[in-house]
Amino acid sequence: MQKYRILGLMVLLTLAGCSTKTPEKPAARPADAKAKIVRLMPAKVGDRQGWAVDITAAFAAQGIAPSDENLCSVLAVAEQESGFQADPQVPGLPKIAWKELDRRADRLHIPHFVVRTALLIKSPNGQRYSERLDNVRSEKQLSEIFDDFINMVPMGQKLFGNLNPVRTGGPMQVSIAFAEAHAKGYPYPITGSIR
Repeated sequence: MQKYRILGLMVLLTLAGCSTKTPEKPAARPADAKAKIVRLMPAKVGDRQGWAVDITAAFAAQGIAPSDENLCSVLAVAEQESGFQADPQVPGLPKIAWKELDRRADRLHIPHFVVRTALLIKSPNGQRYSERLDNVRSEKQLSEIFDDFINMVPMGQKLFGNLNPVRTGGPMQVSIAFAEAHAKGYPYPITGSIR
């Protein structure tokens, strides 16, 4: 519980630091926006320039003005959701993943032993899917396990691609459906799925 209080306090401090500034006109140049992001970002963030480049590119691609209010909102969410880690670890994710598999199996009246037997198959990296689930640490890894598994099935992506339990991606926890709907003009090459 103490961890959540500290995290909440950090988010409030980030927002408070941003809210004390007077509203400014949006930065005219991307370099100005990047500099502003670096200035507003918490000092402990690693790869500040990388984050600034990505946030600036996202704002430009979506046509969002890099105002202090907009930037502070993004920075506060990034801090809260990921601590500015590109692939944040989720505590207890293996247990969560197994519980979700059991819930889905129950809903479809599939015995748990059938699911567990299917997950004893070796995956492309040489480990059994069950081993990978037992050791999964991030949503990105969990999504990769799902995609690897359904890619083994003929037409797996078409039949099961929308059943991926991981509905968000990245440190900002962006809805995959939202990202797919707004992929036009995305500033980076997309290889494979939008994830």
